[in-house]
Amino acid sequence: MEIKILKNQTLSLKGKKETVLVNPTETQRKDNSRIWIYLSESEKTEEWNNGKVVIKGPGEYEIGGVEVVGINGGDGNIVYKIEIDGIVIGILSKIKEDLSDKKRERISGIDVLMADIGGVLEYKNIEGYAKKWGANYLIPFGYNDDKMLVDFLDKADQEGLEPLDSLKVEVENLPDGLDVVVLKVE
Repeated sequence: MEIKILKNQTLSLKGKKETVLVNPTETQRKDNSRIWIYLSESEKTEEWNNGKVVIKGPGEYEIGGVEVVGINGGDGNIVYKIEIDGIVIGILSKIKEDLSDKKRERISGIDVLMADIGGVLEYKNIEGYAKKWGANYLIPFGYNDDKMLVDFLDKADQEGLEPLDSLKVEVENLPDGLDVVVLKVE
């Protein structure tokens, strides 16, 4: 499974059979992915979704072997747990307050946590989620400028990380502990 960050902070989760785009924009409507997921219920996509399977709310979904659990994070923001090719990805949107214990339990058992650092959660909160959920990788996204990323990496004690073009994740090669990974925006 391969993870990338595309233009406009769109996330690409490419499995063997399916590709999922998270927060795609109208300019990506010709992309060959079949599944689009939005981190906010208020996204207006009906006019240009081009026949894609669109998920933008709480619930449980299964599309072509991809399993998705969406949990209400408050203020119309959704937190997702997505399983592709045996890899479980948690996507933490711009939630403004801590998730309840019940909601946190529904997300547990993830391999990769992708966290929108453009929200109000501090690094220590995001790290707490990553550890509680058992994440092996933590990938920040959603930052408006390099300063936000530098501040995040400083608090994570990960200064100077070189951004990767993509992250290839395989069940048998997950690291021990939590690795912070920065991805280039294509």
